[in-house]
Amino acid sequence: MTPFLWSICRQWVRLRRGRVPPPAMPEAPIWYFAFGSNMNEWLFRERRHMRPIETQIARLDDWRLCFTVAGGRKPGQSAPANIVEAPGETVHGVLYRLPLHKFVRLDASEGPQYEYLWTEVLDTQGRAVPAVTFKVSAGAPQGRPSLAYMRIVREAARQRGLPAGYVDFLDQVETAT
Repeated sequence: MTPFLWSICRQWVRLRRGRVPPPAMPEAPIWYFAFGSNMNEWLFRERRHMRPIETQIARLDDWRLCFTVAGGRKPGQSAPANIVEAPGETVHGVLYRLPLHKFVRLDASEGPQYEYLWTEVLDTQGRAVPAVTFKVSAGAPQGRPSLAYMRIVREAARQRGLPAGYVDFLDQVETAT
C-alpha cells in the first residue's frame, strides 16, 4: 500500500467510524489481537472475509475481559466483549497477522464506539509482539452478553486451544438469555 493510498484509507475509516488511524503508515503486516467473537475462525474468515498471513494464540497482561453495552450491533442492548485495564489479570485471545488492506477492512467493520489500543501481547513462547486491538472507552456501562454471542466466544476459545482455566472462566460468564 502506498502512502497516498494509506491517506485515503485513513480518511475513509475516520469518516465511516470516527477513528483516526495513525498518520504514518503502520509497519505491515499488522498484528491484530482478537479476544471476542473475532477469535472464531469461521466468523473471521467467512463472515469478515479476513485471510490472515499467520494465526497464533496470545495473551494481553494487565487487562481483563468484560462485556460492555456500548458495543455491538445494538448499542445499549447487546454486550459484546471488551477489555479494561486490570493489573495482575490477563485476557487470552487470537493474534492474527493481517495485510494492511485487510486490517483497513476490519477497522471499517468495527463500530464507531471502538477505539484503538496499540499495545504488546505475549505469544505462546512469551515473546512480546506489537499489536492493535479495539476497545470501548473507559467508563462504558457493563452488561451481560447474549447466550448466542457467548456460544461463539466459548467455541472459539476451545477451537483455538486457549488455556483451560480461561475457558472455564468463559463458561461461567452470566448471559442475558
